[in-house]
Amino acid sequence: MIILTGCDSNTEWQLPWFVDNFKRMCAGTNCKLAVADFGMTKEMREYADFTADWSIDFQGDGGWFNKVKLFNFTLTMFGAETPILWMDTDCEIRRCPHRVFEYIERNKLLMMVDRPWTENGCPWMPQGNFGPWYNTGVVGYIGRPLILFPWLKECESGKHRGDQEALYHVLNQDPGTRFTHITEGPTTYNVLRLDLEQGRGPDDPIVMHWTGQKGNDYIRGQLAK
Repeated sequence: MIILTGCDSNTEWQLPWFVDNFKRMCAGTNCKLAVADFGMTKEMREYADFTADWSIDFQGDGGWFNKVKLFNFTLTMFGAETPILWMDTDCEIRRCPHRVFEYIERNKLLMMVDRPWTENGCPWMPQGNFGPWYNTGVVGYIGRPLILFPWLKECESGKHRGDQEALYHVLNQDPGTRFTHITEGPTTYNVLRLDLEQGRGPDDPIVMHWTGQKGNDYIRGQLAK
């Protein structure tokens, strides 16, 4: 079982914090760590080479859709039977998330509902009619689910602000698309900062996702301790 993350020179400052949480919470389990280099500095790439089980040179076209491009190629790296859980580097592993792999279904993405955007709307995109938003900061899969290629093509279209908006667009083309391509996992594996601020809980998340500037401030405070 692989926990996969990645960063470029803009977000690599979060990586030591992410790796430290992984090592403390996943020690003694069969979870391994893979770090993708989306354009890291030489020093941080050397850090990833030293600390991760795998470091992956994947400097694509840059931008936020590098991780979706990576998803399309991990089949050749890790094989068709290896379950993978992508986590953004602003995700705090508070307990080992290995049980989440029980929810992954072949040919589908395992994702958690983005409750703030589902309940309050996205600031940059109108709500669709066919189901909730899914947060793309934590994504589980095996092999190469069929939705990955159209998701990548939509990312590369230049129409959307981020990969989450691109996926939402793809999923809203037909009412059956979510059922075909998405398995909803328990919220505790991706609790957003706004969930806590808006009183949704749960109070003891397995993965806490520190989004936005306030999230960055929290991570910097943790690094300073």
